[in-house]
Order: sequence, then structure tokens, then C-alpha cells
Amino acid sequence: MKILFISSNYPTPSRPVHGTFVQQFVWAMARQGNECVVIRPVSLWEQRYGPFPEFLSEEDAGDGAKVKVYYPRYLSFSSKDLRWTHTGRWTQWAFNLAVWRLVKRIKFKPDIVYGHFLYPGGYAAALVGKELGIPSVVRVGEGEFWTVRPFGFERASEDFKEVTGVIANGSHLKMELIERLNIPANKIIVCPNGVDRRRFYPRDKVRIRKELGFPLKDFLVAFMGPPVEKKGFWALQKAVAGLKDIRLILLGRGMGKIKAYSVLFKGEVAQKEVPLYLSAADIFVLPTQVEGSCNAVIEAMACGLPIVTANGPHMDDIVDDSVAIRVDPTDVEAIRAAILKLKSEPQLRQRMSEACLEKAKEFDIDKQAQGIVKWVKNLK
Repeated sequence: MKILFISSNYPTPSRPVHGTFVQQFVWAMARQGNECVVIRPVSLWEQRYGPFPEFLSEEDAGDGAKVKVYYPRYLSFSSKDLRWTHTGRWTQWAFNLAVWRLVKRIKFKPDIVYGHFLYPGGYAAALVGKELGIPSVVRVGEGEFWTVRPFGFERASEDFKEVTGVIANGSHLKMELIERLNIPANKIIVCPNGVDRRRFYPRDKVRIRKELGFPLKDFLVAFMGPPVEKKGFWALQKAVAGLKDIRLILLGRGMGKIKAYSVLFKGEVAQKEVPLYLSAADIFVLPTQVEGSCNAVIEAMACGLPIVTANGPHMDDIVDDSVAIRVDPTDVEAIRAAILKLKSEPQLRQRMSEACLEKAKEFDIDKQAQGIVKWVKNLK
């Protein structure tokens, strides 16, 4: 098939880890023999991150597959509630215009159009699909439906009533789509985010620690995400406070001001280096309160790390008791107890590590792409 992808959440040279999970999915679809083209509109304000990307680039998706990515410019009006209107609506209009102008300009006749997140990519995809008379698919992974806020659920129900199919990243999101956007259940499939297991797999812990300059004897806890309360970052900080032989590997943006003895490493790393840092750790802790589908946990499992994460439906599609100790994400003592339990029981860690590697096979991104291709071909 020829597939047109539309997303605002896709890497650029100045933001190389922004939306890598979308990029990995596109690459997986390309490896199935599909001709894939991405339209990733770039706001003029993104220049604050660095130079604009070239208008067109070609990416190596692996196995000889290539992906073309277009970066048209547009003027964003941000996303602010002015009471009498919301500037996110103006931004959506400008985004749609940039997409449609490019669709008319390039010589690519897609069989299907795919948008990531409800807004802005999903709605733009729905409009393009309607205009071209082809199926449109929207992938929904925003845990709190935050992209809907500028528009409201009543308008969102109208905007997506003619979309051909919806990929929900979790069962909890499927229920939200049915109840709040009135999307028929038969249009929705549940598919959590996937992981490229050719990139994410365990490395030798001792060798990696030596390469990274990490101590060999300390118990290392990995965390990946922004340092915000909803990801459980501050609860984790409190949970390990005062535990002298437990150190943190904090992977993510915005870690610069974090200062504590427990922090061994902090900062954003290239996607190709993430498996190395995960492999250096003993366990992975992310007591996240809200998720669509948690890439970080899936990637950690693929690297064989036992998991400590949250109770709640937002994690039910990803983990079970064989791979994770689940806790109230706001309960610092429970998080601390889970970490200490895994530290003190190496045999338990080994069993959970083996279970994680087996569980990660369920999220193999190439197998997921194969399943989605079959589903898409049956859409009407």
C-alpha cells in the first residue's frame, strides 16, 4: 500500500527524540513493503530549538526500506484559552492548510491516510481522507485527551464521525473514545505502542557500566520521562532519598536542575543510546499516573528490566504480575518498599527479567505493523 502519515510529533534534526515512537512505527510499516510518506508540519516557532529541517529528507527504515519525510512550515498560534475562543483552533487551521497545500503539490497518491493523535494530525488526516475519497485512520495515544481541549468533545465527536478507523493505544482509551467521542466500537482496535527488539535488548551489564563509567556494585534504578509529578518523578525521588547504595539513572529532558546524591546520571540521550543506559540498570521504576501507552516501560521490558509501576487501567494492557510490582503511584512508601524488595531478592529479579523478555515479544513493532496492515486492508 501507499500510506500517507501526518503528525506533529515526529523527530527533526534539532529535536531528534521528539516523537521517536511515531517514527519507529512508520519505519516498521515501511519494512512491510509499504510505500510510506510522512508530512510533519514545522511551526515557525520551532526555530528556537535550532535550524529548520530541510524541506524533504529520506530516512533509512531498515531492511532496504526508505521513508520520505516532508517538513512544510506553518504559523502556530500556540494553544491558549482566551475565553471567547481558543488559539488551538487557529493553529489547527494553519496546520491543515500546510498539509493540504503539500498534498496537492507532491506526486503521491496514497491508498490510505494515517494521523497520529486526535489533533492536529488526526483531524488533518480525516480531512485529507475525505477530500481524496480514501480511508483515514487516526491513532490515539494521548492519555488525558489533552489535544481535544481547544475544541471540546462535542466538536471532536463531529470532527471524527467519518473517520474510517481508530487505533487506540489502550483498552481504557477505547472506552473513552466510545463514551466521549461516540466512535463506534467496531471502528476501533486496541494496539499498545511497540518496540523495535533489534534495538532494544539486554547488553552485558558489567561491560556497559564500565563503558559508561557507572559503579559496578551500586543498585541502579532507571527512570525515563520528564521530571513531572504525573510521571511519578518526585515520588521516586522521595522513595530513594537516604538509600546510599541505590542510585538513579534519569533519562529525559528537563533534568538539569535535579541535584541529589541519589542521581548518578541525568539528561536526554540519543534514541540509539537508550538501550545502553537501560541495560546498565538493575530495575526500571515509573510510577506514572496517566498514560496512553507507556513506551518507556515497554522498552525497559525489552531490555530485561523488572518493573515498578502504577496500578490502574492505563497500565493494564502492558504489564502483569510476572513482570511488574504495581503500586499506588502517589504512595512513596509503597514505591520504596517495591524497590527494596527487588534489591534484596536477586532470584525474584531474575525471574521477572526473564518474564519481561518474554512479555516484550507481544509488543514487537514489526509484528504489530503486520497486524495493522491486515486490519487496514479490511477497512471500508
